[in-house]
Amino acid sequence: MPTMINASVLDTGIDENILKQLEDWGRFLAERTPGRLEMSTSQIRRFFGEIKRIQADFENNAKDVLLLDPKIAYAVGRASRDAGQRSAAIGEFYKMVSPLIRSIRMDKMRYSHFVHVCESIVAYHKVYGGK
Repeated sequence: MPTMINASVLDTGIDENILKQLEDWGRFLAERTPGRLEMSTSQIRRFFGEIKRIQADFENNAKDVLLLDPKIAYAVGRASRDAGQRSAAIGEFYKMVSPLIRSIRMDKMRYSHFVHVCESIVAYHKVYGGK
């Protein structure tokens, strides 16, 4: 599993070191390995769609940021059920993204940096063959 993304990225934004970590996460989530269910494009796009919906009208949707955590937790539960004996990559994604979500604290700039983190992971997921 790649290195966890430090919540300080929400204050500083993405730099070259963080970008490498985000690439590692995109590759990891797209990898097909025995015993693990990769994260599907529909899973990551559904989450990303919700993030962009909130961003479009942050002032009115800021409280929905708090709901991102349970929404992704629900997706983890569904994927775990479907994976059977295998692990699900979305579970590792949740472990990485949950602390970031909790660190946003309804701050628009921190949320914008969070969106950039997610955009980067989605892009790298696609580049590395995410289905």
